[in-house]
Amino acid sequence: MENGDEIKLVEPDVFQYTNFRVYLRDYYEFKKKTLPAFSLRFFAEKAGLSSHAHLKLTIDGKRNITKGTVTKLIHGIGLENQRAAYFENLVFFNQAENEEEKHVYYEQLIKCSPRSKLHKMDKAQFRIFKEWHHSVILEMFSLRNFRPIPDQISKRLKGRITPEQAQESLNLLAQTGLLVKTANGYRQRDPMITTDDEVQDLIIKMYHMQMLHLTSSFLTELKGGDRDFSALTFSIKRQDFPNLKKHIQLMRKELLDYSAKAGEADDVVQLNIQLFPLTRGE
Repeated sequence: MENGDEIKLVEPDVFQYTNFRVYLRDYYEFKKKTLPAFSLRFFAEKAGLSSHAHLKLTIDGKRNITKGTVTKLIHGIGLENQRAAYFENLVFFNQAENEEEKHVYYEQLIKCSPRSKLHKMDKAQFRIFKEWHHSVILEMFSLRNFRPIPDQISKRLKGRITPEQAQESLNLLAQTGLLVKTANGYRQRDPMITTDDEVQDLIIKMYHMQMLHLTSSFLTELKGGDRDFSALTFSIKRQDFPNLKKHIQLMRKELLDYSAKAGEADDVVQLNIQLFPLTRGE
């Protein structure tokens, strides 16, 4: 306190969270500061839970919860309407076992409230990573004499998308601010998309999954001279795995030296590098 002013504690707003465990922890700490008698046991009893130990394990990330427990926590905290729906979907978004399931709950979270923190990555930006051609069209603005005409974009992408999809993509990229509309069409600007870890993890996986799917089609469609597909399978010491990852990261940065200046490129290429263990040690 300073000059007699008191610091007013504000109850955590579930809309500002992308991890339900962090929200539960912050809610508990807030109640503890405002009501000294408030304990984890009291919290569990108020919610109608049989054990406060279960609640602690949940907050610590050591145990998942069921829909029945979610309903009890909503009642115990006093969440209503959109906040109750947001909390329920956030729990199952965080606990989802596969990307398809995670995506379903993400969509539900977006619908719950336009004021939620998840809207830092809104639906339009989310689509850019979900559908491969948006990021490619964005990069095409670096091509020599490129004109953002839907028919030409479709042809340069070998008909993999329609002119209508190309126009929709241009609109989407402009909507998210990745393209700026000008008197002569569009111009690219540096993308500044920020996401929270929970959302970023989902988006990165979606991006890599669609690129892997695209890669499998090019394996048969392109002639040997127009592609380079290779693989290595070798054994290493487990302690060397982090260094191997760092080496790949450095290699990626070196390869960017081949990136042409805006307006000087002839083609857009995709380079995928995967590293993962095939075995599990003892």
